[in-house]
Amino acid sequence: MAKNKLSIYLIKKEIDEEKIFDEEKNDIEILKKHDDNKTSYFIPSYIHPPTWLKSFFEMESDKLRQANSRVVLLDKLNIDGEERIFAVVFGYAKNLFAEDVLEEQFGLKIVLNTVDINSIRKISKISVGGNQKQSQEQMPKTSNINEFGFDLDRDLIRDVTAKCNDEYFEKANITGGDIFSLLAEINIDNIDEFLIKCYKKYKEEKYKENFEWIDNIKEVKTKSDKVKLDETLMNYIIEKQWDCVWMSIPEIIAWEGIKGFKYLNDDEIEDDILIEKFIDSFKNDLHDIAQIKRRKIFMYDVNDEEVNSWGAYKCINAEIEINENMYCLNNGKWYCINKDFSKKIEKEYQSMKISNVEFIDYNESMKNEDDYNEQLANSLKNSYLMHKIGEIPFGGGTGNKIEVCDVMTINNELIHIKKNGSSAQLSHLFNQATVSAELLLDKSFRKSVNDKMKNCKFDRVLPSNYKSSDYTIIIGIINKNNEERPRIPFFSKVAIRYTIKRITNFGYKAEIKNIKKV
Repeated sequence: MAKNKLSIYLIKKEIDEEKIFDEEKNDIEILKKHDDNKTSYFIPSYIHPPTWLKSFFEMESDKLRQANSRVVLLDKLNIDGEERIFAVVFGYAKNLFAEDVLEEQFGLKIVLNTVDINSIRKISKISVGGNQKQSQEQMPKTSNINEFGFDLDRDLIRDVTAKCNDEYFEKANITGGDIFSLLAEINIDNIDEFLIKCYKKYKEEKYKENFEWIDNIKEVKTKSDKVKLDETLMNYIIEKQWDCVWMSIPEIIAWEGIKGFKYLNDDEIEDDILIEKFIDSFKNDLHDIAQIKRRKIFMYDVNDEEVNSWGAYKCINAEIEINENMYCLNNGKWYCINKDFSKKIEKEYQSMKISNVEFIDYNESMKNEDDYNEQLANSLKNSYLMHKIGEIPFGGGTGNKIEVCDVMTINNELIHIKKNGSSAQLSHLFNQATVSAELLLDKSFRKSVNDKMKNCKFDRVLPSNYKSSDYTIIIGIINKNNEERPRIPFFSKVAIRYTIKRITNFGYKAEIKNIKKV
C-alpha cells in the first residue's frame, strides 16, 4: 500500500455535523458518501493561469495552469460509547471550517503521549506576556525539549515534530498542534481503525510525566469563551474594579522623547495611560466591549506631534476569575492559567525580598525616568547616576549595548528603574537587569564600565576583585499604587521569577521595590 500524507482534526464534541463548515462556503459539494458515517466533501477546482504570470512577466501562456484542491473527509465514529467526528483534510481545505469547531491541542497531545522527551525535532512556539514573539526552531537531530531554549513558564507550544517509536505510527516523524500529521500506509479502507488509535492516544495522560507544563497556560481560542470573558471584563470596567483591570503601553518605547498620551474627546496630554481617564473620555455610557475596541490611544512626542497609536483593547490588562479559573488579558489576547500554577507564581512573587532603600516618590515635576533617576541619586548619600555614563557595548558589533543600571549606591546596590507597563515593557527591564548582572562578571566589560565612570569624574569605580556576592540588584517599578510590593501583570510575575533566579544564580542578592507615583 502506498503511503499517504494524513492531516487530521478532531471536531469539538458539541458541534453538530451540519455546522462544521463555514456557511459562506456555499460551493461545497459531496465528493462521495462512503457509508452512513463517512462522507467526503470538496470544493470544485478551477484551473487558471497563475496571477504572477501576467503581473510580473506581463505575458500569457496556455502551458501554465494551476488549481487548488480542497477535500475533507468527515468520519463519525463511536469509541467506547463516545461519538466523535474526525476531519481528514487534503490540499487547502483547512479554511472550509467554521470558527471554533476544531478541538485544540488534539495533535499535540497525541504526539506528546507517544514520543520520548529526547526525540523532538522541531517546535513552533509563542512567548506569551511579552512581545508575543512567535518562532520556530529545528534541530539537526532528535533533541531534548530543553535544548530548544524553551521557557516552560512563558512559552506556549503551537506544534511539535518528533520521531516516534510507535509501530502503529510506523516509527515516523509525527507533527501535532491542533492538527495531527504524519505519512503512513493508510487509506479509506483502514482509516477508521487508525482514527480510533489516534483518539485513544489523545485521551491518554502520559504526557504529564514529561510535559505537564503544557497545561499551565493556554490561549483562549473559542469564540464563545472569549465573548464571555469580554462580557465579564466589561462588567469589571462598569463597576470600576481597577484592582483587576488597568491599562499600560503595549510595547517598548523611548520615554525620553515622549510627552504623553491622548484619548479621543480629551484635549489634555497625559503622561501615562490610565483606565480611569480613558473610560472618562467616553461621552456616552459604556455597555459593550465593542465600544472600547473601536477606540485608539494616541502617543505624542515632545513637539506635540502624534507619533504612534494603539487599539485601546490591546492596552488593557486584566486578571479575572470565572468558576475558580484564572484568566489574564494581555496584549489583546486571553489566556487561561492553571490554578496550581497561578498559586505557585503568586506565592513566589510574594516571597521576593522588598528593598529597604529609601526611594523618593515619582512626582509630576519629573518629565521622565531620567529626571527621576537624577533626583534619586541626589537623595541617596554618596550614590552614582550610572544612567549618566550611557550604554556600554558588549560582545562585538554596534547593536549590542546595555545600561549597567540607573543608580549605584555606596552600599553596592545596583538599581534598575522603569515605569510600570505591559508585560512587554517590564520584560525589557528584567532583561536589562539580568544581562547587566551577567556581563559585570566579565573583566573586560567592567573595564569599559570603569573607563566611562572615570570620564564622568566619578570618585569610585568597580573594584578589580569584583565579587557578585558583595552586590544587591534592586528592580524598582514606578506605580500609581501606594503598596509595598509592585502591582504587576501575571506574566510579569512569571518573568521576574525567572529574572530573580538568574540573578541569584550569578551570586548576587536580589530585591524589588515599588516606587510611588504621586
